Formats: sequence, structure tokens, C-alpha cells
Amino acid sequence: MSVVINLSKSSVEMSLCVLVDKLFSLPEIECIKIRKLEIRKSNKNEMIKSAVKECYHDIYSDIDLCVVVKLSLESEISPDEYVEHIEHWGFPKEAILGICFVPENSMYRIICKNGMRYDFGFEFVFQENAPFIDLKPINEQYSNANWPIENIDRFWFIQIQALGKLYRNDFLISSHLANVNINETLVQQMVLRDLKYNTNHHRYGYKEELTYTKYIKQCPYKSGNAAFDDIADRIYSAALAYDELVLFFYDDYEPRSENFFDIWKCYAKQN
Repeated sequence: MSVVINLSKSSVEMSLCVLVDKLFSLPEIECIKIRKLEIRKSNKNEMIKSAVKECYHDIYSDIDLCVVVKLSLESEISPDEYVEHIEHWGFPKEAILGICFVPENSMYRIICKNGMRYDFGFEFVFQENAPFIDLKPINEQYSNANWPIENIDRFWFIQIQALGKLYRNDFLISSHLANVNINETLVQQMVLRDLKYNTNHHRYGYKEELTYTKYIKQCPYKSGNAAFDDIADRIYSAALAYDELVLFFYDDYEPRSENFFDIWKCYAKQN
């Protein structure tokens, strides 16, 4: 069901407050760093306002934060294990539209279904008397080896990246990202073709219909600028084609394009 997304500065501040409260309910969180600011339990209300002022440029902005985590020197929990527990910090899978992990920075890039965007990183400090960390078992998702669940999460994050760049008038990067995700739908079709014919060698093709082309020229969001409208059309068609094709890999997949379009409506209205 379609929902109204609100990404005003005050709404972003309220969402950040909820996340900060969740993080400070975890005994291992020493503080939260946003830009050069350190948010602690004692100053959180004042510092959250300052942090949003630093980060919020428009509704396409993300919150770049780093949590400082206390680990025991004798703990069986390693940093690598800790960063796997996404739900532990207040990001249940059902609330996430897209997510990808950047291993070299030990950071998650997250877009939530309510439109909130986070770059979520970690800093670890080791102490003799660090608190016990209650890490619940991870709710493992089924991942089809032919199209891993990580592909789906990454696709929807890139969709939001492309959309944000489009509305900030960066047509070069937005067009590039739109093409990346159009190509993802073509790779999906190539994998499905390999599975159908039980081979990855095809001397000749089969005059396949390109799924994304079914949705071309259907995008309801237009600006009158030819470049903008062309990119928007590709982003829109990629979303619908991807949802259609993922169902061949996951019978129980819940399409995410409606959540994506809810955010798009918010972006378009602001613009």
C-alpha cells in the first residue's frame, strides 16, 4: 500500500532521534559520531539538532554516522562478527529498501522504506571491562545462488542513488547509475536464459524481449527537460523490470517498486 513519505528537516531529526535512542539502549555504544560531532547520552538532544544541521542540505541528503563500540579484550565477538548484525542497531530487514556493505570502510549504505538514508560506520575500542553484548542470532534469509539476495539489496540502493542524483541535476552520474541497473535486468535475463537452456554458451541468441523495454515511456514523473525525462524513464523501467524478474528467482519475493515510488513521489513533490 502506498504511503506518504515526509523528509522535511524536522522529520529527519525525529527519525534520527529514534535511531539514536535505539543505539544508546545498547550498553556497548560509547558514542555516535556525525561529522565532527560526538553525540552522547548526556548531550543527545542538543547534538542531534546540530548534526542534522550539518548533514541536511535537502531531502536527498543522508546521515553519515559512525558508532563507537566497546569490545572486551576477552570477548568472543570480533568486529567482523559484530558488523553482521544489522537488526541489532535498529534496522529490521522489513524496514530496509536497499543496503550494501563497503568492506574497505566497514560501512553500510542504507536506504530505509521511510526514505531515510544512512552511511553507517563503526569504530571499535577495546576495554578490559567492556559490557556484555547481547547479539541475537541473525535471521538468515534464503539466498538463491543464481541471484543472491545481496544483488537485490544493492539494486534498490543504487536506484535511490540514481534518483537523488537526478533531482540534484547531476545527469552524468544519474544516467550512469540508471544504466547500471538497466544492465542488472539484462544480466537477470541472461542468467534465466542459462538456466532455461542449461548452458552458459549461446552461439546465437533467441530474439529475446528485453523486459525493461515493456515499461519505457510509462514514467509519470517529467520535468520538460529531455535529459531528465530520459533518465527518469530508465530508472522507472528498471524498477518494474527488476521486480518482475526477481520473482523467477524468489517465489516469496515482495516487490519493492511501490516503496521506491513512494520515495520518488516525495522527491518529485519537493522538487
